[in-house]
Amino acid sequence: MADTSDLARPAAEGKEKQDPEMPGHNAIVDDDTFRALDRIKSTNSAHPMHWSPLKKWAIVSIYCLLQVFVTLSSTTYVSAEFLITERFGGATQVVALGQSMFIVGNAVGPAFLGPLSDIGGRKWVYVVSILLFAILNIGTALAMNLPMLIIFQFLCGAAGSTALSNVAGTIADLFGNSDGAGQPMALFVLSANYGPSLGSPVGEWIADNPHMGLNWIFWINVIIGGAFALVMCFVPETLPRIVIKKAVEKHQVNDSEEIGIAQEHVNVMREIRFVTTMALRIMVTEPIVTFLAIYNGFAYGLLFLYLDGVFDIFVVNNGLSYIGADLTYLNFVVGVTVMFLFIPVQTYLFTRDRERHGYARPEARFLTSLVTVWLFPISLLWFAFTCDGNTSYWSPVVAGAVLGFCDPLLYLGMLNYIADAYTNVAASAIAAFLIPSFTIAAGCAHIGIVMFDQMSSKWAMATLGFISFGLVALVYILYFFGEKIRSWSKLARKF
Repeated sequence: MADTSDLARPAAEGKEKQDPEMPGHNAIVDDDTFRALDRIKSTNSAHPMHWSPLKKWAIVSIYCLLQVFVTLSSTTYVSAEFLITERFGGATQVVALGQSMFIVGNAVGPAFLGPLSDIGGRKWVYVVSILLFAILNIGTALAMNLPMLIIFQFLCGAAGSTALSNVAGTIADLFGNSDGAGQPMALFVLSANYGPSLGSPVGEWIADNPHMGLNWIFWINVIIGGAFALVMCFVPETLPRIVIKKAVEKHQVNDSEEIGIAQEHVNVMREIRFVTTMALRIMVTEPIVTFLAIYNGFAYGLLFLYLDGVFDIFVVNNGLSYIGADLTYLNFVVGVTVMFLFIPVQTYLFTRDRERHGYARPEARFLTSLVTVWLFPISLLWFAFTCDGNTSYWSPVVAGAVLGFCDPLLYLGMLNYIADAYTNVAASAIAAFLIPSFTIAAGCAHIGIVMFDQMSSKWAMATLGFISFGLVALVYILYFFGEKIRSWSKLARKF
């Protein structure tokens, strides 16, 4: 998982002491080096934080576009499932494995690609993994049977996961503090939601196009993935330790502290072993991360549950065409765009809370969520009880847009909360958060098929709405009791 530990790191953090056997060694370098990096980033022009805003935003925009492309691939498959069934046969649940295994690949990839980017730099992990993503899509395009297609979907998901896991670390490299990183992180979340929302109508259009068809869903991934890999060869490295090392080699700096960082040697096996085992340890021993992961798995899974029911709701109940039903998925695009415009409100409230308390409380990440979290069950129930065709189809469409606003806002709050609460193990903590999330979401792709087969669309969506009331309680528990819960943890920060 990409290191996001620079996000919301207060100035006092450098004073913390750590046991050499404890979480501080999630870092790729030791604590003295991290403190040196903290000092250098405030003074040295070579540090990525001091690059021009245009350069930083250009880099973030390229990687966020990459994320749109990869996440779009996770839902284009759904629109082509009927063609896959025609070609290879197989039950609905078996064909759906192609999508769910892509998501499982998204869960597996960060455990390896994240540490690699922390050790050797971000740039070439992006380039090689996306080039591999493009090559593996050749296998999906040329698949001779359903098992072969499913296996290549898993491998594509693992290779493409760098776009999901490493972008947050890149933003931390470039923007560092919580105030500066707020809007870029919002763009990161926005792009993560744009892709799945666009994937279904794009996949439907390709599948229905007589000049294209099933294989072109994957050939397009090959072409665009290869183009991204080529473009990213010219994007500069952003990992501060690597950037400073290059500046020293070019004699652009002569500070002894910076030269020491440039000469720092990395124990690769120790770091990979630590990061992979620490993620498992956090999943087992940290209830904050565990419950947030369960929540996010449910929330992310809603995207795929929605896809399972979209044709029953909008084609059968409301009489839309198949492409018209797919286009209703764009309501999430509207919702997440409003979320992006709303982020300055959360940033203002977080800054005010920090000034009031004298430090950045992780719980303050949920200030706006205390209100917006209620929109989660409300929008689901609104959707459920107006999707039966007795009211205008615009009602469930608008309800979906409201869900598209509150869901990503909560996701952003959770990412920032974990980065703040587990600063010294942020990479492992976010990996521990994402791995169960993607695994649960993969299960939702299959659960939705059963739900909409055994239940009416109204009560299938209503069931999700009633379940989500329990998730509302989680945000309130963390806001009001999070500090107490963190005090019991050996890994979370105490203030």
